[in-house]
Amino acid sequence: MIKVVLPAVAVLAAAANLPAQERRDTLVEVSRLAVPDSVPLTYIEQLVPVADGSIYMLDARTEGVLAFGPDGAFRQQIGRRGEGPGELLSPWRLGLLGRDTLWVADARRRVNLYDASTGESLADFGLATWDAATAGGEIVRPFAALANHSIMAFRWAERDVLAEVLAFRVERGAPPEGASLALLDLRDRSVAAPVPTGDGSLQLRNPFSHSDMIVVGPSGRRVAVIRRPRPEGSPAFFVAERHDVLHGIVDTVQVSYEPRRLDAGEIRAWAEELGPVERMVELGVFPSRASGVEAVLEALDAPGHHPPVENRGRGIVDEGVLMDREGGMWFQLYNPSGGSNEWIVVSGEGGAGDVSHVAAPEGSRVLAVSRDRVWAEVRDAFGVPAVQVLRVQRADG
Repeated sequence: MIKVVLPAVAVLAAAANLPAQERRDTLVEVSRLAVPDSVPLTYIEQLVPVADGSIYMLDARTEGVLAFGPDGAFRQQIGRRGEGPGELLSPWRLGLLGRDTLWVADARRRVNLYDASTGESLADFGLATWDAATAGGEIVRPFAALANHSIMAFRWAERDVLAEVLAFRVERGAPPEGASLALLDLRDRSVAAPVPTGDGSLQLRNPFSHSDMIVVGPSGRRVAVIRRPRPEGSPAFFVAERHDVLHGIVDTVQVSYEPRRLDAGEIRAWAEELGPVERMVELGVFPSRASGVEAVLEALDAPGHHPPVENRGRGIVDEGVLMDREGGMWFQLYNPSGGSNEWIVVSGEGGAGDVSHVAAPEGSRVLAVSRDRVWAEVRDAFGVPAVQVLRVQRADG
């Protein structure tokens, strides 16, 4: 069993050493995926472009995988709704094992294998697979595909502190074998609002914090950990670590950004909309919603400015931070007004990587990137989604 501990990397840098980001590129639409009328889209959960140009996509309503050719033409739907062999319930994650095997994980943590060309069901593995391989404990979540025909999974080794990276070797006709690859050192930045009765605290995610986040590349080999220090002066920066989990290699990239000030009214508005506070009032923990909100605000350690990348929850994130097969990383700058769709793009290796700004079409939701190709969900005036295929147009031609 391989176990490599990958600790947080301390980075001290003067502003003069931060990478330049003067170039501002744009995204230009090339085409759209030809989704048939018989498969109405609602909300795209995941889109994965693979090496041969094919595209696989999961939609929240479609209980199966939508497969498209390199030209964007619809090819077939793989899998169907059900609880039997080869069937899916709320699929949420997919990937390609090797060149010809598609794997799909659904809400039951069941992983189904399909022939990527024909759509034929090959095998499926349920809860017992992951629990037996890891001797129980924290829930194991299959998440990505490694290049060596393994499925990557995550679990908490120590709640909110250490996330363990696991790999399950998957072969047709044989049970998966699990091994630990690495431990990722994270920090807890949730809000702990004390409960007046003295029997605990109300744990809430803090969207204004600088808690670390994880994103996994399509090949599974690279894991990015985004560490967001409080800015000390201007320009501010955050640090992105790229972990090569198969070889225990870590490189870091410093990315500068302009912090946006945090308005006190925004914090209060967020607290007043918290569903858990309302539930605590119903249980009699707080005498009123107002008192619950005040308890949350008292516990909240807001930094005074918006984080550069929106905190959408502890652990693994799928939006706002993307990575391509080559290890390039895209970070969506957090704009609370929603008036812009700007990304910082880091390509290349290590601190010498090329860093630029890219403006995405307003209202689009970027789903996946692969070199200069980008896929994004857009909606028409009636809210019906479609998938744009875009290319990066360089400012310098």
